[in-house]
Amino acid sequence: MLTELWSQGVRNLVEGRIRPGPGLNLFVGGNGSGKTSLLESCHVLGLGRSFRTHRLARVAASGHSDFAVAGELHDPHHGRSRVAVEWAGQRRSRLNGQWIEGHWDIVRRMPLVAVHAGSFELLTGPPEERRRLLDWGAFYVDAGFAGEWQTWRRAHEQRNAALRERDGNLAARFETLAAAAGTRLTGMRKRFTERLAEFLCDASTACLREGLPAEIEIAFRPGWPENESLLEAYARSRASDLERGFGQSGPQKADLEIRVAGRPIREASRGEQKRVLNALVISQGLVQIASGPEGLTPLLLLDDAVAEMDEMGLGGITEAVAALGWQCLATTVDQEWARRMADTHPEAVMFHVEQGSITRVD
Repeated sequence: MLTELWSQGVRNLVEGRIRPGPGLNLFVGGNGSGKTSLLESCHVLGLGRSFRTHRLARVAASGHSDFAVAGELHDPHHGRSRVAVEWAGQRRSRLNGQWIEGHWDIVRRMPLVAVHAGSFELLTGPPEERRRLLDWGAFYVDAGFAGEWQTWRRAHEQRNAALRERDGNLAARFETLAAAAGTRLTGMRKRFTERLAEFLCDASTACLREGLPAEIEIAFRPGWPENESLLEAYARSRASDLERGFGQSGPQKADLEIRVAGRPIREASRGEQKRVLNALVISQGLVQIASGPEGLTPLLLLDDAVAEMDEMGLGGITEAVAALGWQCLATTVDQEWARRMADTHPEAVMFHVEQGSITRVD
C-alpha cells in the first residue's frame, strides 16, 4: 500500500506531498489541472516508466531536465519501505536509502496496474504493449524471469549484430544460448497467460464482464511456429534473416490474441473494449496477488475513470474495486460522480486538483 507520495519537477505538478487512504482515493479537477501527472508519478515510482511517454525526460516540468518522485510503502511481508526514482539524464532508483541496480526490487514491493487513455493500445495497437503485459505478468509469476529475459535479450542482440554484418557463422554461435533462454522465458509467459485466462472467467471478474456477448478468450502466440523448437526456427530462418539483417522468429515476435464471441477484440464496440480492458487489468492484478507474498495487493490507477464508460460498465469497475479492497487512485472531471462514489464508499478520500496543486477535501 502506498502511504505517502512526494514529487518534484514532474510536469505541471507543484512540489508537494500527499497521503492517500488505503481504499478509494478520488482526484477531482478540470482538464490540464495535473490529475494525470499525479498518476504518472505513481506509475514511474512503481514500474520505473511512464504510461504517457517512452522517454522519461519528457516527464520533467517544462524548462527542467530533472525530476524526482518518492514514496513510502507498507505491506505485511516487507513492512515499511521507502522508495524513490530520480531522473537527470538517466534513471536512478533508491530503496530504503540505498541506490539499487535496475528497478526490479521496487516493482516487487509495489505491484501496480493501471487503466488510462493509452490502455486501449493493449487491445487494438501493435504487439509491443501486449508483450509488455506478458513480461510484467511473467515477472510476478516466475522469480527467474528477469534473469532469463536479460540473458535472452543479450544473445538476441548479439545474433542480430552478426546478421547485420552478414556473418551467418557468428550468428549461429549465439543461437543455442538465445534459444535456451528464449524457450524458458516463453514458458513463463505461457504460464502467466494460463493464470490470466483463469481469472478472466472467474467469479471475481464477473461484474466487469457484464454486458459482453460471450466470455473473453485469450491465446498466447510464442513468436515462432509451435511445431518446431526455437533453435530449429533460428536455423530455418537464418538465410532469410541474413538478407534482412535481423531475426524474424523468437520471443520478440510474441503476441497475445484477444477475442470476444469468436471475433477479434478490435472489431468489438468501444464499450465492449472498455469492459474487456477493465477485466484484463483486474485479472492481471489478481495474478499478482496469487503469485506474490501473502498480504501484498496491487495499487490500481484509474485515469479519467468515467470516460467512454456506460452505467453498466462503470458500475462493474466500481463494484470490483469495492469487493477486492485494493487501494485505488482514480481521477475524474465529473464532480457529481466523485460525490456519489464518496457517498457509497465511506472509506473514500477525496482530493481537489487545480493548477498542479493537490488538496485533500474533508
